[in-house]
Formats: sequence, structure tokens, C-alpha cells
Amino acid sequence: MKKPIIFLCLIFLFSLFICPVSINCNQASATGEDLKLTAKSALLLDYASDTVIYEKNANDRLPIASMTKLASLSIILDAIDKGAIKENDMVTVSETAAGVGGSSAFLDAGSSYKVTDLIKTVVIASANDSCVALAEHIAGSEEVFVSKMNKLADSLGLQNTHFSNSTGLPCENHYSSAFDISKIYRTICNNPIYKKYSKIWMEDFIHPSGRKTGLVNTNRLVKTFDGIEGGKTGYTDASKFCLTASATRGTTRLIGVVIGANDSKTRFSEMTTMLNYGFSNFESKLVVNSELPVTISDVGKSNSQVEIYPERNSQIFVNKSDENSFSTGIEVYKLTAPLKKGDIVGKMFVFDKNNMVVDEINLVAGSDIQKENLKDILNKLINVW
Repeated sequence: MKKPIIFLCLIFLFSLFICPVSINCNQASATGEDLKLTAKSALLLDYASDTVIYEKNANDRLPIASMTKLASLSIILDAIDKGAIKENDMVTVSETAAGVGGSSAFLDAGSSYKVTDLIKTVVIASANDSCVALAEHIAGSEEVFVSKMNKLADSLGLQNTHFSNSTGLPCENHYSSAFDISKIYRTICNNPIYKKYSKIWMEDFIHPSGRKTGLVNTNRLVKTFDGIEGGKTGYTDASKFCLTASATRGTTRLIGVVIGANDSKTRFSEMTTMLNYGFSNFESKLVVNSELPVTISDVGKSNSQVEIYPERNSQIFVNKSDENSFSTGIEVYKLTAPLKKGDIVGKMFVFDKNNMVVDEINLVAGSDIQKENLKDILNKLINVW
């Protein structure tokens, strides 16, 4: 790459506190006492920056009941993404799967169901039988499937998670933490199949025999909380009442986890308290828009100019009460044709009020630029004469 020409321009001043997407920020505010939550463990963080807004015992190893199915869904949806199974594949339900206790879609042993229909019952109604049937279909046995879940935890660097089954039913050596569960939830919360079902409140599930089972979402926030995207509940005697959920308002997206609430009403009210606190006091602002060009530059060995764009957005998570400023600057390399749309042609920097770089974004060419041919050169000479 040739020596860059530095243009410190396009300086924008905003009244914001800097905490860029690419950096894990310190806890923005709040302690275990601020919100006075009674659950054993709780966590609230910003999705884009991973900034912790609120935490209470967020790394404690605890039973998590059916929130386990977030990891199961991650394995199932990944198998679809990789082509190992297809959405319309038929799953024949074993006696073992049909006989699993707890929350259920009441599957018929020996009957065959579409993969996506079983996923729907897991997402909406936390169906244990569907979860085991999918695990057996993908891995041959629930035990092998669980090994995939533990490999997932290892790949995410989770230090406080170990699974012993796919459902979250009571079992030894089966635990996770609020922080770890938030990481697992991230692996599915943008998946289109998951999102298709995550906000359904009630729906009839039709069995191959024509029999109907009414599905009711175990996460009642899909009906009551503005901006809710979905999540996963859980309950056993050991775990008490649990909930993972995410919500978006404007450009701000938050993830919350509650583990060990004393009753169902409390898990929903304490999640609501956390999310409302987050949306009331913090926001994620778009400060660099990848759809807007930042400059136009001449291109050597060409009679053309090129519009230059940021490669990605930069969202800054801020405390609404803070009054700080930031600025941006660009560094554009000396450009020579040919160029292709998307080629990296420079850097964009975001500075805090102390002129420290807090985010760095590639700048890219907005169009193809062809090298001058002989005809172009001759025409240029004629114009000069």
C-alpha cells in the first residue's frame, strides 16, 4: 500500500459518551442494590457494544431449567444453516422423545413431523418432547447432541456452563450463568427461523393425525412489553423462575437475563424493570452511517473520481445524562486505478473528547474505477492542446 495522504476532515461534534461497538466497555452504571431485584442472578447489557448496564451475580453457576433450550436451538439452527438438515425434513418421533416429561407438544410416538414445526413448539411452548426428537434426529442420540452443546459453550469461551441434557430438566452437573446465557442467546436471536416464531403468543399445532394442541408462549412479555423480540423462560424447583429476553426501541437493543426469581410474576416484573431502566437511561446512537459517503477522491491513472464510504456503521452506546463530545477524521490512501467497489481505500477514526481513538472503520470505494486506456489518454492530450 502506498504512503497514505491524511485528511482530517468531516469533523462532527455530538453530545455523547463514547463506547464503540468494537470495544467491551466497563459497566455503565448500576449495582445489585440500585434496582433492588430479588432474583438470585440478573444481567442487562447493550447488544451492540456488549456494555453491561446492570448485573447481579452474573457469573454465578446456577441451574437454568428450560433456558437450556437456547443452546439446543443454537445447534439445531446451525445444522440447518450448514445444510446438515433441512427445514422440511421429516422427524420420526421415538418413544423416548414422546415420553419426556415436563412441558410438551404431546407428540405422537412413531409419527413424523417437519423440522420447522418442531422448532416452533420449542420456541413458543418450550416443548421438551420436540427438543429431544430434534436432538435425536440431528445427532442420533440426545447424549451426542449434548456433547455438541458443550462444544458450543467451549467455542464461545463460556467458563460457567455445562450441559447434561438438551431440555433443562433436573440433572446433575447441568448449569450456566446469566452472562453465559446472554452469549448463547446472541447465537440465535437474529436467526430468521427463530424470529419467525419468537413473538407468537398463541397458535394451534396440528399433528399428522389431525389432532390439535394449543401452543401458548411461555414468555408473556411478547404480549405486554413494547419492543420485545423474544426470549426463553425456565422453571424447575432448583432453578426457580428464569427468563432471557431481548427488546429493541429505536436503535437501542438490550438483552436481559433473570435467574432464580421466586415466582413467575417476579421474573417478568424484574425483567421489565431492567429493560425499562436501560431504555430510560441509555441509548445506542448511530454516529457513522455506512450508507453516506464521507468524501470524494481523485484516482490516479484515471479521469474519474470515487465516492468513499465507511465499511460499516458505528453505533455508540451512551448514558443519556452524560454531556461529552466526539469527533471523526478520515485517512484516505493515494488511489490508483483500477479500483473495485468495496476495495479498502482508507480509514475512518472516531475520537473521544481527549482525542483518543475509540473506533476505527475501513473506508471503501463506492464504485468500480477503470484504468485509463490509450483513447482516454489521447483525448486528454487533445483537450490540453
